[in-house]
Amino acid sequence: MEYIFHPRSIALVGAATDPVHWWINEYYIDPLIKFGYTGKIYAVNPKGGEAKGMKVYPSLADVDGPIDHVVSAIPARNCPELVRECRDRGVKVVQFFTAGFAETGDPEGIALQNRIVEIAKGSGMRLLGPNCMGLYCPATKISFCFNYPQESGPIGLISQSGSNSTYIVRSASVRGLRFIKVISHGNACDINECDLLEYLTDDPETKVIAAYIEGIKDGPRFHRVLARAAATKPVVIYKGGFSEAGGRAAATHTGSLAGSYAAFESLLRQLGAVPVQSVGEMVDMLVAILRMKPPQGRNVCAVGNGGGGSMLATDELEKAGFRLPGIPPEVRDNIRRLVPPAGSMTRNPIDASPLMGIEQARFLTKVGIKEWEKGLWNARFQRGDGGMGDFIGALDDWPGLDFLVLHYCIDSVPGGIYAWQLTTGGGPVIVAAKESRLPVATVIHFIANEDSWLKSRKIQRLCTDCGFPLFLSMKGAARAILRLMEFDKDHPGMIARVQSSLR
Repeated sequence: MEYIFHPRSIALVGAATDPVHWWINEYYIDPLIKFGYTGKIYAVNPKGGEAKGMKVYPSLADVDGPIDHVVSAIPARNCPELVRECRDRGVKVVQFFTAGFAETGDPEGIALQNRIVEIAKGSGMRLLGPNCMGLYCPATKISFCFNYPQESGPIGLISQSGSNSTYIVRSASVRGLRFIKVISHGNACDINECDLLEYLTDDPETKVIAAYIEGIKDGPRFHRVLARAAATKPVVIYKGGFSEAGGRAAATHTGSLAGSYAAFESLLRQLGAVPVQSVGEMVDMLVAILRMKPPQGRNVCAVGNGGGGSMLATDELEKAGFRLPGIPPEVRDNIRRLVPPAGSMTRNPIDASPLMGIEQARFLTKVGIKEWEKGLWNARFQRGDGGMGDFIGALDDWPGLDFLVLHYCIDSVPGGIYAWQLTTGGGPVIVAAKESRLPVATVIHFIANEDSWLKSRKIQRLCTDCGFPLFLSMKGAARAILRLMEFDKDHPGMIARVQSSLR
């Protein structure tokens, strides 16, 4: 299936020539132009004319060159004839953005879907969809969204839902993750989840597989394919339609029979895949797999700002099954020499607000806001500096401690919230933790409004640039880290191999 991601030319049949249908071009022409796709792009519409400064051909027959990949954005009733044209032109792949097939549940829609499959049969041409968004492959400059990241990453994603694939890509991108290939396959009349799982299992560029699935076409084959995939690399699966109403929605959405979720989840666990129940859980799990060294035990120290936030962090960590042991006297003595007692907590959780303030003031007076922010990305905090380096060093000396959670509560800080304040306040402890022997997770939470979210982007980026897993809630972090530990126990060495391959 590798050739699917390397078309020499792409034709959009149903390209918009009027302002009413502008979004069709935005999905399938704008991204190719913005990404710098090097192949030929053809716009096709019986009306002819011009779209995005390109000539619009009345039909595929009028295109004067080979066509590898066709995107259908025409009514379902016209698709059988399009498939015949594509077959006769030697097209390799037809992707149907077009909906109105088996997902409707109507006999006519089901018959139309069966007909296009029958027409394509034996021609060597593959069908993707119907009712799907198609492909996103940064390496070959293909995308169905113009503002996706243009850098490649280690994740291969398959998704029956186009909108959920977009949500997953965008949610993961904010957290510093990138994708090698994303395939939205909709009704899966031809290319289905088993084909795609097999392909991503054998794809050397895909280090982790993520999948959003609403229904399975072939149960026994899915069992075989998933067993091999999960034995080869981490696989995270979100099964849509696990409630009764969700099952009805899945049938309407992609024509899938949802089946028993309990049986499906049991199968995933049995074969070694990781089941999740939301996009948020999926992204948290991908972050943990790719960015965090699995802790070898459940003893954690939470370090952050604000007593209230520290207590809530403790509740979530303990609820997930972690322990926050008391700090040994010798370690606490070292910490107390660094963290002023007023406005702090030095028992675990640690509220290190005063130390953060001291570090902030020290460097701001020394070099100024702009220079400190600029230099933060290259800063080193080592033992003997009388500040953050010694603080992290003291935690490293704690025998029996398994990992650290560094958290920063944004909207719990009274007064105005300034971007420089967030970075210079929480930044030093994050940068200093790069020298720690312990696994480290970072959590930027308590984000209550859009203004705070925008101002927190720099400190979020600092977390990801330092190589730490970034979580946006303590609950999500606790759940993902626990699952990471369980996964590492069941698949010894797999996480280490994945992470070392990315260095």
